[in-house]
Amino acid sequence: MLSVGLVGLPNAGKSTLFNLLTKRSVPAENYPFTTIDPHDGVVEVPDYRIGQLSKLSSSKKQIYAAIEFRDIAGLIKNAHKGEGLGNQFLGHIQEVDMILMVVRCFKNDDIIHVENRVNPAEDDEILLIELTLHDEKRLETMIARLEKDRKDPHYKAKIEIIEHILSKLTQILPASEFVMDKTWDEELIKWRKSLNLLTDKPILRLANISYEGDNESFKSDFEIDIAMESQFEGMTKEERQEFGASGETAIDQLIAASYKKLGLGTYLTTGETETRAWTFTVGMKAPQCAGKIHTDFEKKFIKAEVVSFMEYIRAGSWKNAFEAGLVKTMGKDYVFEDGDVVEFKIGG
Repeated sequence: MLSVGLVGLPNAGKSTLFNLLTKRSVPAENYPFTTIDPHDGVVEVPDYRIGQLSKLSSSKKQIYAAIEFRDIAGLIKNAHKGEGLGNQFLGHIQEVDMILMVVRCFKNDDIIHVENRVNPAEDDEILLIELTLHDEKRLETMIARLEKDRKDPHYKAKIEIIEHILSKLTQILPASEFVMDKTWDEELIKWRKSLNLLTDKPILRLANISYEGDNESFKSDFEIDIAMESQFEGMTKEERQEFGASGETAIDQLIAASYKKLGLGTYLTTGETETRAWTFTVGMKAPQCAGKIHTDFEKKFIKAEVVSFMEYIRAGSWKNAFEAGLVKTMGKDYVFEDGDVVEFKIGG
């Protein structure tokens, strides 16, 4: 299961957001470093398709896709030097697959800001600087190790790659901006991926705003009034709408956005026993997707019978979709699409 790390300065709203995401109670008091050990929570990915398919199939059980969220303690300036237990916290970020950067935009004198001001652009820069400096230190250590083993046939190429990445990092640009060359051999490509740099991870920026108060402007991927969402927690769709809020919670939208940012898609299976969402990495072919159900399915894969979700709904059942010619038989080279409804044929 892939994981998302909530990263931000102290009191940015990470722990309150984590509580909303996981419906687990973790400390969210108003002072720095409340969160020292990372807290993990597995979260279902909202998917309206599950309910619709389940109803058509009279399924006894519904199983959703899931991702893990990790609440990581607040970083501060010079965290890469160990300030505020920074090395420990940066190590926790190393373990996640994606960074959800929570940036405070709201003004509230009752909530302490570690820098004694509200400036989201500067906060964002502090966070990115700490991540890039951590990566720089990691790469410099790696160069020292490579210098001791010049017999490596990829020695020169690896040094060149590291230098190119370092040139990005010194400009406070993420390592992900250095793209792999398609002419590299497989071993070099695998080595590049194995660097596991913090700034290679996908980053989703979330602005924690206040709909009632003043906010500093900030260009983000997502905006949420975390405090207000906390007040709406437990309300029905109709109750939320009575208060002028969207029927779909911002938290549900954030979970779906994080799932997509991780590069994940969902295929579906349905029947009387269960309707289930299966997670795959976008670009995966049919045998690898089959292997998500069981490793033997990948080894013994014969074919996949596939119909799009919308066509399945219009047909009303697998039998109707099949008789209408909507079900396509796909082989080993078929690349799965999000929303495919599938039945696999497996050999003995």
